Amino acid sequence: MWCMCAAPAMTPPGVRIRDKIAGMAIRDRDLAEDEEILRTIRQHWTTLVAEFVLLLLVAAVAGVLLWLLPYGQPWALPAMWVILALAAVAACWLWLLPMLSWWSTVYVLTNRRLVKRYGIIVRNGRDIPLTRVNDVAFSAHLLDRLLGHGTLVVSSASENSGMVLKHVPDVEHVQSLIYQAVDEEQQRYRQGEAPPPARP
Repeated sequence: MWCMCAAPAMTPPGVRIRDKIAGMAIRDRDLAEDEEILRTIRQHWTTLVAEFVLLLLVAAVAGVLLWLLPYGQPWALPAMWVILALAAVAACWLWLLPMLSWWSTVYVLTNRRLVKRYGIIVRNGRDIPLTRVNDVAFSAHLLDRLLGHGTLVVSSASENSGMVLKHVPDVEHVQSLIYQAVDEEQQRYRQGEAPPPARP
């Protein structure tokens, strides 16, 4: 007797990762009614190139110092531990902290607002309703274009200044997505469908 059961749908790994990152920035209970996440953006990986080079430099210097130690001397062992400890502190300061800062910085575009979340110990956030967005400009120097990222400057009609999003991958495409979302939301707002309040 055969049993024919439908296999569960498999979610692509990229979608699972994207949803996980979005969940770090915005929880479901923080979304308003009918609010949907359109795009989740993390800063371009080249942001960490300088920090990675510094990590390699710290490892190289520590390796040279350990190689030069006269291990026949009684002070060589304590000196080795001091070198390793200093290298570990330098690696944490020059590489691990910037890495955590990069990981904690997330930009989220929903159909209602643009969200920026950042901070390791103290979590900071800034939201701009799409109905308040006046302009979205981008800048990308020659090196930025070669690496595939740029800076977005979002101007809003509020008392606070606009929002600057740095090291945005595929910045021109993201600018187009924001313009499209802003246009749709402002048209909906002009038609009398005011945005629903965010959940407490």
